[in-house]
Amino acid sequence: MDIFITGASGFIGSAVARALVTRGHRVRGLARSDASAARVRACGADPVRGDLYQLDLLAREAAAGDGVVHTAATAGEDRAATDAAAVTAMLAAMSGGVFVTTTGAPMARSSRVPVPEDDTVNPGGPLEWLVAAESRVLGAAGLRGLVVRPPMVYGDGAGPVAGLVNAARAAGVARYIDDGTNRWSTVHVRDLAVAYAMLLESDATGVFHAADASPEPMATLFSAIGDVARVPVGSWSLAEARAAHGLMAGFLAMDAALDAAKLRRLGWTPRVGEALGGICGALRNPAQGYGAS
Repeated sequence: MDIFITGASGFIGSAVARALVTRGHRVRGLARSDASAARVRACGADPVRGDLYQLDLLAREAAAGDGVVHTAATAGEDRAATDAAAVTAMLAAMSGGVFVTTTGAPMARSSRVPVPEDDTVNPGGPLEWLVAAESRVLGAAGLRGLVVRPPMVYGDGAGPVAGLVNAARAAGVARYIDDGTNRWSTVHVRDLAVAYAMLLESDATGVFHAADASPEPMATLFSAIGDVARVPVGSWSLAEARAAHGLMAGFLAMDAALDAAKLRRLGWTPRVGEALGGICGALRNPAQGYGAS
């Protein structure tokens, strides 16, 4: 297949590019800068210079191949509008093929039951715009629409977990919120990349979760983070966490345990994560790159 990836130089997008190239596909990757283009080339993909604001370029690249994997996102307040415009332009240009978009895990403040794929993001929450983003892709005519909802992605010393380790080092303490019993599903970035590849190569449609078998309590995760950062572990209230970290604190206080049964029925298994012993094993594995420099 010939696949165009937005965010191809990023944490998830670069892993997807490497997985697809390894499996014999051609990959073109969106790159905003010379440095990003170099990272795309290092994955074995062909860089396409541009960004999510260049709608004509996005449309042209989406129409030129067999499918699109959308992993890019802007960081500003215009994120939802930018995503909508970019995806709409790409979908409108495609006369067939497959489009895979990346959204977020549905989360609840109190649920302990893994969330199935037919659940949506909480109405009125900060990620409510993702409901429209998913519907946009799943409702597109004339092509195969797929949604991947990653949980907390870890691996290779990068991504959000690396940010938590660095924050603990800077603060001198690794702190979970309240009693730390809320749980998050996790997935190694290389296992997640294989999930994207398998979905592209299948005839599947719809929403898919990619997650390790056992969600981790936050207290357990932050114990591993404290070990790696070489700092003590403690707890603080949600109010204290929000005062320090804003919206991110609210996410870390929620439950995001995902049921990935649909993807497993297609034959997907998180082999890298299992070999490492999950996210806590990966954190403590020097080869993963989370240790102190």
